[in-house]
Amino acid sequence: MSMTLRQLEALRLVLSRGTTKHAAEALGLTQSAVSRLISQLEQEIGFSLFERRQGRLRVTPEGQQFYTTVEKVLTGVDQIKAMARDISTLSYASLRIAAMSALGFGMLPPAIRSIRKRYRRLRVSVDIGTRSELEEGVMRGRYDLGLVTLPIENDALVVEPLGGIESVCVLPKDHPLSEREIITPEDLEGEQFISMEPGTLFRYRTDELFSRLGIRRTLQIETQSTIMICGLVAQGLGVSLVHRFIGETFADRLVVKTFEPTFGFEFGLILPSGSPLPLIAQEFIDTIKAGMRDFQRRGQVSDLPAEFTQPVPVENTP
Repeated sequence: MSMTLRQLEALRLVLSRGTTKHAAEALGLTQSAVSRLISQLEQEIGFSLFERRQGRLRVTPEGQQFYTTVEKVLTGVDQIKAMARDISTLSYASLRIAAMSALGFGMLPPAIRSIRKRYRRLRVSVDIGTRSELEEGVMRGRYDLGLVTLPIENDALVVEPLGGIESVCVLPKDHPLSEREIITPEDLEGEQFISMEPGTLFRYRTDELFSRLGIRRTLQIETQSTIMICGLVAQGLGVSLVHRFIGETFADRLVVKTFEPTFGFEFGLILPSGSPLPLIAQEFIDTIKAGMRDFQRRGQVSDLPAEFTQPVPVENTP
């Protein structure tokens, strides 16, 4: 017979509760079962732990000396149990997220707020970068997941599409076109147009659309972010196209109009291939997907035509 954790726990409870009866209640055992555990432990160690005086148990000097070490062991076991409980309930988990600028701005805050309500001790870090930077970071394990525009063609990554983002036209509040329900490319002929920088997916698709239709815009201001575009439009410096959820975030400062024909792209999550996903990362993915369903109900994300999901020869994206 070998010493067991159950025997040591019985010893601790007899000492702390004072009787085998109360120890048995705490362990969910019978009083005789607790007495048997103590007897088995005494046989294993070769000396008595208790002596009876006037019908009461008193710990022997040898038992007290033995228990000093036992308590250290049981404290360590308690810590192991607590750690396992924290891991299983995600109490002390951490989450490392990377996102492209506009996607992070539009998608992450409500998702982080939702999961932090459930796990208040969760540590979250968020980095913003280009698509190529996010691919590299997720592959090398710097991030648990990334939020990017698609398509992504990389065998080292798992891709989970989330939906499509339509573009809207944003105008200064006093702009003549603000009275129209729908804005078309023809309406923007000759307008001061605030554009994304060259080399981005948004810029590529915007230029392709207007070039295909033979419509000229006045391009004098460029920036790296659709968030900055909205700030510039709100200052009356021009008009532009941005993601719907970005435009509607600034709806109190500018005018947001439906743009036709549909112009947009697909987005999704990238995860490291071949690596087990942390529990908290999977929970966050479920939270993001729930948020996408809410966006879909509000018409902020949609299924886009296939031509908006084809690879294009650019390095970075908005």
